[in-house]
Amino acid sequence: MGRPAALILEDAMSDAIGLTIIGAGVVGCAVARELARAGEDVLVLERNPGVTQGENQSSRNSGVIHSGLYYDQATRPLKAAMCVEGNRLLHEFCAERQVPALACGKLVVATQPEHHEVLELYEQRCHENGVPVELISGERARELEPRVACLEALLLPSAGVVDAPALVHRLYALASGHGAQFMTQTALSGAKATPEGLELSITYRDGAKDAFLTKRLVNCAGLYADEVARLLHPESPHVVDPTRSESVKFYRAKRPELGLQNMNVYPTPTVIQTDKGTHFTVGVHLTPTLAPGPDGKPALGPEVTIGPLGHASRSKEDYGGDYPPMEDFHARVAPFFPGLRAEDLQEHQVGIQPRLVNTPDFVVELCPAEPRLLSLVGIDSPGLTSSLALAKLAKKMLGLA
Repeated sequence: MGRPAALILEDAMSDAIGLTIIGAGVVGCAVARELARAGEDVLVLERNPGVTQGENQSSRNSGVIHSGLYYDQATRPLKAAMCVEGNRLLHEFCAERQVPALACGKLVVATQPEHHEVLELYEQRCHENGVPVELISGERARELEPRVACLEALLLPSAGVVDAPALVHRLYALASGHGAQFMTQTALSGAKATPEGLELSITYRDGAKDAFLTKRLVNCAGLYADEVARLLHPESPHVVDPTRSESVKFYRAKRPELGLQNMNVYPTPTVIQTDKGTHFTVGVHLTPTLAPGPDGKPALGPEVTIGPLGHASRSKEDYGGDYPPMEDFHARVAPFFPGLRAEDLQEHQVGIQPRLVNTPDFVVELCPAEPRLLSLVGIDSPGLTSSLALAKLAKKMLGLA
């Protein structure tokens, strides 16, 4: 993918590469496209064998295009801003670049009378964040989703679903078309500040090592972004708390009596108490998948995914091990999707989110100890939705807007 490493790094022997990005997930590829389009000399390092083959966390994403209702201005202002702007940019990008996506909308459903106050809270948050929203009756919700049981619901028309691997692939292709170069199977193993630039040490898949200079570094390393930040700023306070989540799926055709589930359907957020504080969780939800329709345009796919069930990971590579029982997933959605049975479900995928220990928000900052490093840390949900907005923010913070 891209030119061979020896040819790419040969250019850096006489002069430093203009800008190096660590990580070729959806955010790294979006940043690469944005900066290459601005005329920057861009090199992207990716530790996995490929960009679009499912190794990145981006390819393990549910594909939900979030609207921005969950993020309050007091504790998550950057998520609120990036999600709302990213939602608009992503819908436009997918339509212009033929990336499979549907603006199918979302229901956040209440199944208990006490959920009403929570829906009102999130309705107000939508107004604060500039998110289109409507509080609708249970009857109206059933007109939209006949098999969903609820007393009332928030309707969010700007939500949707996108083919995440296809999005990453298109961003990679466009970045490459603008001149960005990608080196896969290449891990960043060290970084040192020098007057001439940042000296980066890299390790190839076969264990061979190399080094080169770059004028600036953009850290989009996902689960490893905290470690990359500490290479140049050992006192960096940001620590990634890897959070594993599993999801399952069912096939529409196996239970036609359930009807076609057309929208994202979420439960009312609930309060979770942990040793790290009190917060709301979005809950286990239903997400439609995509497939080409008869006219070649995106249409509803054969599967509906259910998840995530989240918990602390054993490591940043904790993709194996046992799945929770199907009954655990079924119990979470049965109150609002009562026709489903546990035996309808089967394993789908495991993902790990790079949540931060010390903040619930995204962190996008120029390193206080080394301003030639821009780090994007803690880019968990809604990172996919926010990717194009984060790329524009990165360009602005680098003085290129």
